Amino acid sequence: MRKLFDMDNPLMRILAVAADLLMLNVLTLVCCLPVLTAGAALTAAFDVAIHMVRGEQTYVTKPFFRAFAANWKQATLLWLALLGIGALIFLDYIAALNYLPALKLPVASLAVLLLALSLYAFALLSRYENTVPATLLNAAKLAAGFFPRTLGMVVFTLGLWLLSIQYLQYGLLILLLFGFSLPCYVCALLLKGVFVKLEQDAA
Repeated sequence: MRKLFDMDNPLMRILAVAADLLMLNVLTLVCCLPVLTAGAALTAAFDVAIHMVRGEQTYVTKPFFRAFAANWKQATLLWLALLGIGALIFLDYIAALNYLPALKLPVASLAVLLLALSLYAFALLSRYENTVPATLLNAAKLAAGFFPRTLGMVVFTLGLWLLSIQYLQYGLLILLLFGFSLPCYVCALLLKGVFVKLEQDAA
C-alpha cells in the first residue's frame, strides 16, 4: 500500500497529472465563458501546462490566475485578432458551401492553419512578452520551421475535438473534463524542445 501512494510510482504520477489537467480544464472553461476572456484563459492554460511538462510546479489554481492576470491585455488583443480571422474563414466556408463547393477544402485548410497559428501564438504569449503582430509572426515562423511538431499538435487537438463531437454521447464528457487542458499539455510536450532551443539561441 505504501508503494501505491508513492509519487515515484508511475501510476500515481499519471493520476496526479490527470487530476491537475482536470482542474486546469475546469478553470479554462469557466474563464472562457465570457468569450472576451477566452484569450487570457487559453494563455494561462498553456502557461500552467508548460510548467507541468517542465516539472516546475505541483499546483494549478494560483499559477493559472497569475498568468491570466499578467497576460490579460495582450491575450485579449491576440484573441480578438484570431477571432476576427476565424470569423472571415467561417463566412468564406458558408459561402463555399452554398455557391462554390470546390472551395470547401481550401477554406477548411485555412481553418487548420489558423488552429496551428493559434496554438503556437498562445503558447508563445504564455512564455514571452511581445506585441500581437510579433507574436503572430513568430508563431507562423515556428509552425513552418517545426512542421512535424506542428502536425502533431494539430492532429491531436483537432482529432480529439472531432472524435468527441462525432461520438457526442461520450465525447461531451471528455471535452468537459479535458477538452482544453489535454491539448495544451500535449502541445507543451511537443514544444518543450522548441522553447529550449529558442532560449539557448537567445542566451
